[in-house]
Amino acid sequence: MCKAFMIAGTHSGVGKTTITLGIIGYLSKKFNVVPFKVGPDYIDTSYHKFASGNFSYNLDIYMLGEDNVKKLFAKHIAEGDVAVVEGVMGLYDGINKTSYGSSAYVAKLLGIPVILVVDASGMAASVSALIKGYIDYDRDVKIAGVIFNRVGGEKHYKLLKECIERDLGIKAFGYLPHDGRISLPERHLGLTPIFETKENHNFSILYDSIGEFIDIDNILDVCDVNFKKDDLIEEKVTAKTRETVKIALAYDEVFNFYYQDSLDSLIEAGAELIPFSPLRDDAIPKGVAGVYLGGGFPEVFADELSKNHSMLSSIKDSIEEGMPVYAECGGLMYLAKKIVDLNDVEYDMAGVFDLDAIMTKRLINFGYVEADVLQDNVLFKKGDVVMGHVFHNSKVSGEFNNFVYDVHKPNSKENWLCGYVYKNCLATYVHVNLFSYPNAVNRFIGKCKNYAAGDV
Repeated sequence: MCKAFMIAGTHSGVGKTTITLGIIGYLSKKFNVVPFKVGPDYIDTSYHKFASGNFSYNLDIYMLGEDNVKKLFAKHIAEGDVAVVEGVMGLYDGINKTSYGSSAYVAKLLGIPVILVVDASGMAASVSALIKGYIDYDRDVKIAGVIFNRVGGEKHYKLLKECIERDLGIKAFGYLPHDGRISLPERHLGLTPIFETKENHNFSILYDSIGEFIDIDNILDVCDVNFKKDDLIEEKVTAKTRETVKIALAYDEVFNFYYQDSLDSLIEAGAELIPFSPLRDDAIPKGVAGVYLGGGFPEVFADELSKNHSMLSSIKDSIEEGMPVYAECGGLMYLAKKIVDLNDVEYDMAGVFDLDAIMTKRLINFGYVEADVLQDNVLFKKGDVVMGHVFHNSKVSGEFNNFVYDVHKPNSKENWLCGYVYKNCLATYVHVNLFSYPNAVNRFIGKCKNYAAGDV
């Protein structure tokens, strides 16, 4: 039997990421832990990888669909001893006003139990009423127990535990006390990426706290799931020998927002991904036939990026020569003329597009989107429909009429134009999971192979 469970919260900010990360790190001392994240988040998954040593995979109903979510979970859980799934927002918060795509929805889909994280600061018997609401809202969700966060101490925890066991008959698996040393650093768009914090944060304090205050053995005892590993391993088909093509992957402190299944899909289709740093390297790697510029925080490193003139020229010259390039969100900002910060300070970027990326004080068009493709590009064909996600604190300014996407929110009349093409370069704010679009993956690989063969 496999061990698998979800850590979900009553609401955003309750501490589920801190607790999930701590549990992953603690368990990884003894087990091979495979982490997952519900929804489209990139930053939490990077923390999961840091704590476990394994890639973390997104379980996103909207962007992947139910069948793909089940398929990916089955595939990856078979690779480890314990699967730990971190939820998103509150337990029942899904798309728009529904619970579709929520943590609860995914838990039911996969048949895994939920450990509910509750912020118990300033609470006593009222905690029973709160938890009862989550239990009764959907009885098909198996809430196996509770972890309390921000607890005043052992005496407070014993009071909380007695209340819920008396009133609800539900397990209390432990708690975390108030401790500023275990809090994870945050800034706009959520947690500060692990690339910037791993050297300055003592994660062992968090892992030790999990071992001291939370009954991990009890959690594992109630978290067997009803399938065997052998049932999850799909029949392996011997892959045909295929010619690979080298694609440069921007991967450093600046650009690191990638879905691992997107990268796996590229590799399985024949890509050899060559990591490089737009921040520190002088040029894109030699011999590559394409570039993938993912999302990230170019605004935080704008000064350093703007001073790396040789890299900016290398990127722009390659695009001018017709090299296929796909740039998402932060990648789009990097290919603009300038990034303009909140103090109106301007930083020169690659200048592939006659646009400026201007930082804003709030999220722009945040959330899931559906994009109708308006013109052929290195990924999609005109008429394709793409499910994606938008997550950025910037807007573009400039004269541009040749858009790629007509974007709108699901079940909404709100729409806007996005996405830009120049030669074989596609740049857009819309994040997609390429696992859902094998034709797009093959199209990009094909474009790169054509470029390598001199057929631009």
